[in-house]
Amino acid sequence: MNSTTAQVTNDDLFSTKPGTLAGRYLRTFWQPVFRSEDLARERAYPIRIMGEDLVVYRGSSGRAHLAQGYCPHRATQISTGWVEGEAIRCRYHGWKFDEDGSCSERPGEDPAFSSRVRLQTYPVQEYLGLVFAYLGEGEPPPMRRFTDFERSGVLECGPPEFWPCNYYNRIDNAADIMHLMYTHRLSVERAGHHWRLETPASSAEETEYGVRSSEVRPGRPTAYAHFHMPNINQIRSRARIEGTMADAAKLWGDRLFWRVPVDDNNCVSYVLDYFPLFGAEAAAYSGRRRDTQQHGLDAINKTGASILRGESRIEDLGTDLSIYKTFWIEDYCVQVGQKPISNSRSEHHGRIDGGVLLVRKLWRRELEALANGRPLTRWLTPAGLAEMSEELV
Repeated sequence: MNSTTAQVTNDDLFSTKPGTLAGRYLRTFWQPVFRSEDLARERAYPIRIMGEDLVVYRGSSGRAHLAQGYCPHRATQISTGWVEGEAIRCRYHGWKFDEDGSCSERPGEDPAFSSRVRLQTYPVQEYLGLVFAYLGEGEPPPMRRFTDFERSGVLECGPPEFWPCNYYNRIDNAADIMHLMYTHRLSVERAGHHWRLETPASSAEETEYGVRSSEVRPGRPTAYAHFHMPNINQIRSRARIEGTMADAAKLWGDRLFWRVPVDDNNCVSYVLDYFPLFGAEAAAYSGRRRDTQQHGLDAINKTGASILRGESRIEDLGTDLSIYKTFWIEDYCVQVGQKPISNSRSEHHGRIDGGVLLVRKLWRRELEALANGRPLTRWLTPAGLAEMSEELV
C-alpha cells in the first residue's frame, strides 16, 4: 500500500489485530480492560483485548498491572502463576518478572541470562471504577477525563457486557437514534413511556468530541446522544435502569459506554451509570440495583441467542425481567444478529442513517490520516454534555 495515497474502506474498520489500521488507531487511546472491583489483590486474570492475550493483576500494594499473557520462556499462560509483591511468577518453571517486565529470577539459569528476557508490560491507570491501559506505541497521551461522571451522587460500574459480535456493530448503533422506537418497543411500553414510540425528527453533526445526534419531538426539549471518538457513547436514560420497574419509570441516569474489541468476532462493553441520588435514597437504590444484577448475565445472553435461533421471541420475555436486561436483550438481538461491517455487506441507507454514516466518515478519515502519516484529530471531552437535554430513552 502506498503510504501517501492509502484509501480506507469499511473492510478496514473490521479488524483490530496488531498491525491493522483500526487496531493501530484504537491503541492510540487509553482503553478499559477490566472492572476495578473485580481485580482482587495478589490475583492474576487472563484477558484478551484486540486479539492480544494479556494478563491483568493487582499487586500487594494495590496497584494494577498489565502484561503480555504468555511467559517469554516457554510461552505458557502466565496468569496461572503467582503474584509476588508487584511481580508475577510463572507456574511452569518459576521465572519471575518485575512490574517493569524485567526477569529478576530464573531458577537454575546463569544470572547473566536475565537481561536478555523481558515480559512486555503496558501503562495502566484506574479511573471511574475501571482499569485503563495504553497498548499503543511511544508515550501514552493524557487520560481523558469525563467530568460529568465525577459529580457527587451514585456512580455504578456495571458488569462487563461480553457479546459475540464485532465491536463495530456496537459502534454503529451509537448514533442510531431512530432504532429506539422499534428495537426497544417492549422496554418502552413496559416502562410506561408510550410517547417515545412516535417517530421523531433526527439529525447529526460533527463536534469537538465526535458526533452529536439529536432527537426532536413536538412540545419536548431536544434529546441528544453523544458519541466520543473513537468508541465511547454517552446518553441520558430513563428507561434502561437496572432495578425495579418503578425505578425504570421514575429515575434517570447518565450513561457512558466503551465498546472494546476482544478479537474480531467478540467485544466487551464497559458501562458507567451516574444517578443524582444521595444519602439513604442512594444506598437504597444501589441495593435494589445489585439485587437485580445477581441474576447471571450469561443467562441473558443465552436468552438473546435463543431468540436469534428462532426458539423464542422478545415479546415472550417475562414481566419480572428488569428494563435494563430487557433493553440488553433487544440490543443483543439486532446487533449480534447483524452481519459484521465490510465492503460486501449490502446496505441501503436513508436519511435516518445520518448519524451512523457520519461516525463511519470520521473513522475512515482518521484511519486514512494514520495510514498516510498525517496528524490525527485531537478529540476533546467537554463538561456539561449530560445537562444538554432530557433523557434520550
